[in-house]
Amino acid sequence: MTGTVSEDVDLTPLFRCKVLKPPRYLVDPRERVVTHPPIDVVAGVIRRVDGLLLITQRLADDTLGGYWEFPGGKVEQGEELQAALRRELREEVGVETEIGTEIHRIVHAYPDRDVRLYFFEARIVAGEPQKLEVADLRWVTTEELMSYRFPEADRALLEELRGI
Repeated sequence: MTGTVSEDVDLTPLFRCKVLKPPRYLVDPRERVVTHPPIDVVAGVIRRVDGLLLITQRLADDTLGGYWEFPGGKVEQGEELQAALRRELREEVGVETEIGTEIHRIVHAYPDRDVRLYFFEARIVAGEPQKLEVADLRWVTTEELMSYRFPEADRALLEELRGI
């Protein structure tokens, strides 16, 4: 008979199982594995003639909502860093700026993504900072910086600005 199992066929080998060892991982499963390229972000360190620095607060519904940062944002594909920063400063706080030299660069690993941050000196050439795409903004001294909650990625720059 086709399609049926005859009584004289031993099916024992089909049901015999071997206990397998736990899988071997190329990377320890507890280690973080990034499967996407880092996000490029630019930020402007804007210092007035009296030495105060401009910081902005992220909107509550943004990633890291409520944290303070130097104003800036994501670089669009094909965009130059300085052009991206000028655009972001115009969109976020409504000022036209002259972008100076890069003063700090860091790659920071967050649990869900990697960020490559570029910090530039920037100078306002037109306009007065206003809350367009930020929750709040303030002019602060370098000593006051540490009393605000900044993302961990900014820590080294904050210390550098304070002379630590």
